[in-house]
Amino acid sequence: MIVLVLYIFTPHIEGVEADGPTEALINSICIENEDYGFCNKIIHEKLKTPTATIKELTSLIIYTTMAHASDTYIFIDNILRKWPGPKETSGLKTCHAVYKRETNSFLEIRFLFSKGEYELMDEAILSTAKILEECRGDFLIPPYKEPLLEKKRVMRILITMSAVSGHMVKNEKASLISSVVTAQFFNI
Repeated sequence: MIVLVLYIFTPHIEGVEADGPTEALINSICIENEDYGFCNKIIHEKLKTPTATIKELTSLIIYTTMAHASDTYIFIDNILRKWPGPKETSGLKTCHAVYKRETNSFLEIRFLFSKGEYELMDEAILSTAKILEECRGDFLIPPYKEPLLEKKRVMRILITMSAVSGHMVKNEKASLISSVVTAQFFNI
């Protein structure tokens, strides 16, 4: 009985089955990414309806990227309050500042997107990849092994997703762009 009650009140993340055109858009975004499966999973988990336009997917991705940057900023803030010794403090403060800038950048990107300023949005997204590289992230902080490496990898994937979908919106093309955007990122 207790198990049933826990199951009912535990939130479940279930992906929505996307229709053909929406799935084609998702594939066009994720094929450009370093981790296709992870990209695909993120979008499907956040998708609310089976049908979405490229603008709706871009909005979803930008919001998800902003939320991840903000969550990582808070995560680092909590670590700075509890654990680091003098050796880690400098690097963590750098990463803290980086994720604050990423959060602010994606707030601006979201605003530009909502105003239809796609050219400026695209430029702003491209600048976030450079910001992220300032955070090393390979700190050993108990009880975590290297807490920022995976968060940085996820952020890199989300930035790439934002860049690809933003580029598709800017160019009014909902199709594969064959590394036009991602070649500029992360020394790919």
